[in-house]
Amino acid sequence: MENDYSGYANLKRLPNETINGTPFYRFQYESDAYWFDAYGTVTPDGEYNIVFEWQFDKTISRKQAEAIWRPVMPTFKML
Repeated sequence: MENDYSGYANLKRLPNETINGTPFYRFQYESDAYWFDAYGTVTPDGEYNIVFEWQFDKTISRKQAEAIWRPVMPTFKML
């Protein structure tokens, strides 16, 4: 966490979430110009990491940004 996201402001480790049976870790952070939310998981065989990183300009609020990407995450399905 410290290595991958160092240099960003307000880094938070949020509670894990399960999406369509797949566990995800979640980080939230920001830069001067952007909001970021990152979800990550590992394939069942442990071979691959999958990370979704949502980035939105701060021309909208974090709440507005979350309203855009939040409905998309439930469409993920590990094949």
